[in-house]
Amino acid sequence: MQQSTIPLSQLIIGCMRWGLWGAKFNTQQYQETIEWCVNKGLTSFDHADIYGDYTTEAEFGNALRQMKIQRESIQLITKCGINMPCNTRPEYQVKAYDTSAAFIIESAERSLRNLQTEYIDILLIHRPSPLMHPDEIAKAVEYLTTAGKIKAFGV
Repeated sequence: MQQSTIPLSQLIIGCMRWGLWGAKFNTQQYQETIEWCVNKGLTSFDHADIYGDYTTEAEFGNALRQMKIQRESIQLITKCGINMPCNTRPEYQVKAYDTSAAFIIESAERSLRNLQTEYIDILLIHRPSPLMHPDEIAKAVEYLTTAGKIKAFGV
């Protein structure tokens, strides 16, 4: 992976509590909050595919799609690597950490669909573990960067 410079705002807006796990925003409230943040120079938004029982990214993406904000003017950060039981995903019975190449790619592609974007600025492993396999992670990162789906990766 090449070095890249991603211009992040001085504060990164955490979106964990923007959906079912907190504020329960409707589309208009998402839009008003995003617009307020961007107008204040807060252009970096931190997500994870699991937030809001796997719903927050899609709600944010839907609101953003309807706004007149240039994608290049904001930075989208998301995290991957957790299968979590919840009402919206009953197939997961046990919380499990998964840093296999297949799951990292699946999570990133789900986030791309949910956020309704062509690329993610920064993809992070949600919970680093000594059990992670660096070769699996590297395989996923190589695929995702080569395909233009992520700009940067971190643990």
